[in-house]
Amino acid sequence: MKTITVRLPDHLAEELPEDEASISEVLKLGLKQMKIEKAIERFKKGGMSLAKAAELAGISIREMIPVAYAHGLEPK
Repeated sequence: MKTITVRLPDHLAEELPEDEASISEVLKLGLKQMKIEKAIERFKKGGMSLAKAAELAGISIREMIPVAYAHGLEPK
């Protein structure tokens, strides 16, 4: 396992859970959401199918479809 040091604004640091497992879960969820957002942005720009965007995000097409609708997109 790798140890990292991250500087956070006080308001974020105060909201983080105390235990390592919970902090790992927060990071995992945040990274997943970031990958989804980046994939949606690439899909919006065109030249990529929603299926490819889902693959890049690491989720299924079934999970990606409602995300696309939530971003105002209408998948084919």
